[in-house]
Amino acid sequence: MTVETVFASVEACPADPIMDIMDKYSRDTYSNKIDVSVGVYKSEDGSVFTLPSIKEAKRRLADNDPGHSYTNMRGIPEYIDGAKQVIFGPAGASPLIASLQTISGTGAIHMGLAFLNELQRTKYVIGVPAWDNYIPMIKHMGGEVQTYRHYDPQTGGVDFDALLTAIKEAPTKSTFILQACCHNPTGADYSREQWKEIACAISKYNHFTLFDIAYQGLSSGSLDEDAWPVRYFMEKNMEFMVCQSFSKNLGLYGERAGCLHVVGRDSEHVQNVQSQLVSLFRMECSFAPAFGARLVVQITTDKQLRSQWHEEVSQMSARIIDIRNTVLDKLVKLETPGKWDHVVKQKGMFWYSGLSQDQVHSLINDHHVYMTLNGRVNVTGLNSSNIDLFCRSIDTVVRATAI
Repeated sequence: MTVETVFASVEACPADPIMDIMDKYSRDTYSNKIDVSVGVYKSEDGSVFTLPSIKEAKRRLADNDPGHSYTNMRGIPEYIDGAKQVIFGPAGASPLIASLQTISGTGAIHMGLAFLNELQRTKYVIGVPAWDNYIPMIKHMGGEVQTYRHYDPQTGGVDFDALLTAIKEAPTKSTFILQACCHNPTGADYSREQWKEIACAISKYNHFTLFDIAYQGLSSGSLDEDAWPVRYFMEKNMEFMVCQSFSKNLGLYGERAGCLHVVGRDSEHVQNVQSQLVSLFRMECSFAPAFGARLVVQITTDKQLRSQWHEEVSQMSARIIDIRNTVLDKLVKLETPGKWDHVVKQKGMFWYSGLSQDQVHSLINDHHVYMTLNGRVNVTGLNSSNIDLFCRSIDTVVRATAI
């Protein structure tokens, strides 16, 4: 007798592209291989950077171990208060914000989509290229996605007219997913004046905004400066969501420390939103991870540690800018064919290089330089030991494929 398996019809999913590249890198035995693929901030020695403020926070937490009991379904209260202060500044104390501790930024986006789904807000508009996970997450929830061109390869910056047209032409009550700073993957951010126009257009055409802010502080070096678009929307009494992560600016990648904030206009409505967020999270996870959140609390509630963190973020940003300038300088000296000034125009950890997929394959297979297939480069993977080889490799590949 043949027993039928429940799983006979299950097909294998393709490997995640970034994880696939990481796997190839780990199996490469070449001594001078270079990894500029995955989005983690690396030190000069090539290791994943641990902030000194986090080391001190861990020491303090160990000296006052709170144990492993359940916390709160909404999240650790001190963590939520600190997260709101980081993103909203003094306005974080407003009663118009409902907040939920989440499983990092991805979890915040997921919970935001789940809540909007409950409101039957299922139409989304996204600028492309975008973070790879947006569209699959939306479609998994049953949502619909329209796209517009975010990046203009001719200028190396945003295609602002494309966004304004998308806002005008999108179905009413659409949700626009916008990255507040350090756009992934392009590094192409909007200016303050452009954000003002965006806010006006979103309001005029009755749309909603979901902010994704995963790299706060790594654009300008200032946590407050990078949060300006979010704070401006709040100043204008707009309703929106913010999906916040401490993975990058505190180096807490594996600890999954995030927050979802929903901003409304009426405090009574916001209380209802808060209860619904907790109810949804109960069905999903019940409780968010505590350890990383408690490290954040150590930093946001201590004046000295908070100041130290701000300074460390400033130094991280300054190093990113220095690496970008060095790459441009070396490519210019090599007289590499093409225009490369976009490397210094773009913001944050990622340089959207403009290299073709064939060129990237050549860099990986022939030169042991690993980056994502869309040509995105994590510039913090470069250091004084490998930046010359990196630039020479690009020069060689570009010359070999130049028309």
